[in-house]
Amino acid sequence: MEVCLQGYRLTLFWIRICIMSFKGGSTETQHVDYSDSDAPRKSHAINALLIFACTVFGAASFLFGFDDKIISPVAALPDFVEKFQGPNPVTGKYVLTARNQNLVFSLPLVGSVIGGLLASPMNFHLGRKWPLIVAYFVSVGGGLLQVFAPNLGAFVGGRSINSVALGIINATAPLYISEVVPVSIRGRCVSSMNILNLTAGVVGTVVVYRTEKIDGSLSYQIPLAIQCALPVLLLLLTVSLPESPQWLAGKGNVEDARRNLRKLRGSSDDEVEEELRLMKLSEENERELHAQTNFWHIFQRQHLKRTLTAGSFFSLNQISGVILSTTYTTVFLTALGVADAFALTIISSCCTLAGTIAAPFVIDRAGRRPTAFIGMAILFIIDAVAGGLAFDTGNKKATMAIAALSFVFNFFWASSFFSLSNVMPSEMATPKLRHHTMAYTIACAQTTAVITTLVVPQLTSADAANLGAKTYLIFAGCMAAIIVFFYFSMPETRGRTFAEIDEMYAAKIPMWKWRSYETSFELRSRESKGL
Repeated sequence: MEVCLQGYRLTLFWIRICIMSFKGGSTETQHVDYSDSDAPRKSHAINALLIFACTVFGAASFLFGFDDKIISPVAALPDFVEKFQGPNPVTGKYVLTARNQNLVFSLPLVGSVIGGLLASPMNFHLGRKWPLIVAYFVSVGGGLLQVFAPNLGAFVGGRSINSVALGIINATAPLYISEVVPVSIRGRCVSSMNILNLTAGVVGTVVVYRTEKIDGSLSYQIPLAIQCALPVLLLLLTVSLPESPQWLAGKGNVEDARRNLRKLRGSSDDEVEEELRLMKLSEENERELHAQTNFWHIFQRQHLKRTLTAGSFFSLNQISGVILSTTYTTVFLTALGVADAFALTIISSCCTLAGTIAAPFVIDRAGRRPTAFIGMAILFIIDAVAGGLAFDTGNKKATMAIAALSFVFNFFWASSFFSLSNVMPSEMATPKLRHHTMAYTIACAQTTAVITTLVVPQLTSADAANLGAKTYLIFAGCMAAIIVFFYFSMPETRGRTFAEIDEMYAAKIPMWKWRSYETSFELRSRESKGL
C-alpha cells in the first residue's frame, strides 16, 4: 500500500493540509499567511513543549509507516501462509494466491477511505488532539484482532479496522503540526513526517526479518504485537498536549487559544497576540473563500486542465511499476525465488527512504520538469530492462538483477515521481479552489489505489496470469504514455507565486515555455529597479 497509501497519504487528506500552499518551493499550510515579514521575527518562537508536541504528533506517521511496511513481509512468512491459507494450489509454495493477496492488501483500503472521510467532521467538531486519541483506541482494537485472528477473514477485518484509524491519523496529525509551528519552520516540520514514515518502514522490515527465523505463529504475531503497542504509547503521550490554537480560534475560543499558544511559544506576549490576530484573520478569510466557491468549480473550462493534471499525479505514479517493489515487495521477491527476500525488503525500504531525503534538494535546485523527465525516463528504462530479463526464467543472475533494479527504481521513484506528486497538485491549484482540487486529487488516488492493488496480483501470481516480473513491461508502456502526457500538461512552478501561476494558465503559455516566461509581476519588478 505504499503507493496508494502514500499518497493514501494520501488517503488521506494530510496532503490536502500539509502542502496546501507553496512559496518558492517550501511547504506551507492551507491557512493564509498575512505577513511574510513575521517569519524571521518568529523563528525563535520555539520551546520544549512545542518540540515535544511536534515530535509526538509527527510520530503518528511512524505508526502508519510501520503498518504499511510490515504487511508485505508478514504476508510472505511461511507460518502466516500456512495458518491462513496453506500451500499455493498451483505452485505448492507458501505464497498467497491472487485472491488472498487482494483480500490482505486491497480490501483494507476501504477502511482508509472511511477513516479519511470521518476525519473531516471529527477535526471540525473535536479539534486535532481528540480525533487522534480516538484513532489510537481503534488502532489497538484492529491490531489485537490481527494478532489473535483465527482465520483470514478475521485478519482482514482487523487490518480494515486499523486502516480506519490510520485514515484519521493521516488526516489529523499533519494538520496539528502545520497549525502550531511558526511559519518559518512549517514546511520542514510537516515534511519531516514523510521521513519518519519511511524510517518506520525500515524499522518494520528489520523486525520481520528478525522474527522470520522464529518457528510458529510468533514469527508474524510479534511484529503485529509491536504494531499494537505503538498506539498505546502515543495515546499516553498525546493526552497531555495542548489543543491546536488555530482550531480554538476558529471556534471562537480565543482565551483558550491564547493560553495554548503561550504554552507552545518562547516569544513575548506581544508576538503571541500578533500571531493570534493573524489566526483569526486566516479563519475569516477561509470562510469567505469557501462561501464563494463549490467543488464543481474545479471542472469549469478555465480550471479543467489544472484539475485533470493535478488529479493525475498520484494516480499515475501508481502505475509506474513501483507497486511491485513497495506494496508487494516481499511477496513478489518470494515468488521470483530470490534466496533471502526478507533481507532484500530491508534494502528496498532503505532505498525509498534515501530517495525521499534527496528529493527536496533535487526538486528545488533542478526544477519540477527536469526532475520529472529525468526521473521518469530512468523509471521507464528500469521497467523495460527488468521486464526483458524476466524472459530468462531459469537464470538466477537475471532474477537478482531484477531485484537490484527494483531497489534502484525505488530511489528514483521516491526522489522524483512520488515527491513531485506531493508537491505539484497543491502548487498548480488556484488558491480559492485548492481545498476542492486536493479533495479531487485524493479521490483519484484512492480509486487508482484500489484498482492497482486488485489488478497486480492477477497479473503476477502463478494461479492467475502468471506474468511475474514480465509485468514490468506493462508498466514500461504506462511510463512511456505518462512521459508524453506530462510533457504537454506539467508546468514548471519552481519559484512562481500563485498569482504568477494563475496568470500563465490564463495566458495559455505552453508548459515547456513556463521556465523562461516573464510574468507581469517580474516586468513590474524589473521596471521598478530601473533595469
